[in-house]
Amino acid sequence: MLKKMHRTRMIGAIAAACALAGSAFAQTPSAGKPEPSGHPAPATAQGADAETPQQFLAKRAGEYTRTIRFLGQQGAPAAPFTGRSKISVILDGRFILEENEDVVFGRPVSGKRIYGYNNATKHFEAVSLYTMSNAILMFAGTSSDGGKTVDYSSIPDSANAAGPALHMRMRQVNDDEFVITLSSVGSDGKETPFNETTYTRKK
Repeated sequence: MLKKMHRTRMIGAIAAACALAGSAFAQTPSAGKPEPSGHPAPATAQGADAETPQQFLAKRAGEYTRTIRFLGQQGAPAAPFTGRSKISVILDGRFILEENEDVVFGRPVSGKRIYGYNNATKHFEAVSLYTMSNAILMFAGTSSDGGKTVDYSSIPDSANAAGPALHMRMRQVNDDEFVITLSSVGSDGKETPFNETTYTRKK
């Protein structure tokens, strides 16, 4: 019985991490220039010729394989799980939408994630949903290197407020690969990574 309960908890933890974890780069219109829809592309204070955060995010558009590893958890599987992800540019280049499909302990897990950059608050933002919960997880983050590395934290009044704060680091390795690392602060007050998902663009 205890073994079965442990396995159930592990499936839930892995599924949650899979849902949170979301080259020839796709091109987006230059800031301020009309798009095919007739709407101007998002602009920031960087100037019309500079790449906007929205345009940087849009470069991730494409199809990927996902390699999901769990870090330092008792009973976590040694072998990584795998899945696939499709990232699309939506709403006139303002956001990107990630749709992923994974298999965890033989069970399918689906997730959707929206990423964007809020020009008013100067924060990167993300919303995450997946099939093993009715909760909507929301994140906000900042970057000191133009979006190549973004450190997100769960927004306190989102659905996971009752639990420990989640931190998510998204790091662009190169044009064809980026990595998402999830961590949380334990009872000892230390932040510990528990999941790492590597996205590799399909050729």
